[in-house]
Amino acid sequence: MSFRYERALELIELAGEKGRLAHAYLIAGPPGSGKERLATRMVEMANPGGRLVPAESLDELRSGFVTVVAPESKSRRIPVDAIRALEHTLQMAAPAGLTKFAIIRDADCMGDAASNAFLKTLEEPPPSSRVLLLSSRPEMLLETILSRCIRVPLAGRVVPETPGESVDAFLKILSEHALKRGRGLSGALRLMHAFSTLLKAEKEAVEKANEEAERAEVAQYKNKTDGSYLKQREDYWAAVGVSEYLDRRNRILEYLVIWFGDALRQQQGAKHLDLPAYAEATGALARDFPLEELIRRLSAVEELRTHLGTNVHEALALEVGFVRAFG
Repeated sequence: MSFRYERALELIELAGEKGRLAHAYLIAGPPGSGKERLATRMVEMANPGGRLVPAESLDELRSGFVTVVAPESKSRRIPVDAIRALEHTLQMAAPAGLTKFAIIRDADCMGDAASNAFLKTLEEPPPSSRVLLLSSRPEMLLETILSRCIRVPLAGRVVPETPGESVDAFLKILSEHALKRGRGLSGALRLMHAFSTLLKAEKEAVEKANEEAERAEVAQYKNKTDGSYLKQREDYWAAVGVSEYLDRRNRILEYLVIWFGDALRQQQGAKHLDLPAYAEATGALARDFPLEELIRRLSAVEELRTHLGTNVHEALALEVGFVRAFG
């Protein structure tokens, strides 16, 4: 049985109130179902801290006691060295009342060596620690790992109630393009430029967050471990930066899929929209294009996402993809 994000959060909060949270959780579900959102809330639940507003992503919660591991670079694999580094930080002492978290994005990307190394953490959990595995393909995980985690299966796609400020600015440009019935090469390239600017800002935000997390880690452990470990962590943070940027890029691309999806829904008379604030613009698309053309444009966006998952040059892929989808 799968749960909507809201129901899963309720159950986790209830378990927390009763003091029944487990050591390890596998949060599984399709892309956009709310896996990272739920993990973020679980970290904040255990370590409330002094934040005035809830964190919008796991990246904001990185610290010497919250470690996030993800597939590195374009290989999309989690190496065994990353798992060993994660175990090392979990073994460090934490202040009283603080829970250490080890979070693995796309846990199904662990190879055999990484998976077997990670079993040690699940079998002998350090004190005051919790492990969260996030996966869209839990069937790819070792059965020995699955058997040691409480599964939280999520269903459906969770779309933020309001996009972030930078994404919202791009959606407004996209809306203007649709309402003015923009066509042709110049309009498509204008959208591509706005999208590229958004990606540049996201990349800079990732780099800044990782630099701050690395400084915090160095300050926390510089007198507790040898210099070679911290040197290895420099390479780790560089690889994490690439992986996190690719992840953010994929999330932003999802809004383009949603955009055409809402147009298709309106054309078919559906009442639910994932981006209701832009109903007028996606409604214009629904009126202006026949079903076959909307599907073609949606397919162009999905092809763009697929191409960006390879070694293709990003700028070239964006130019071709936007001309096909919006030209």
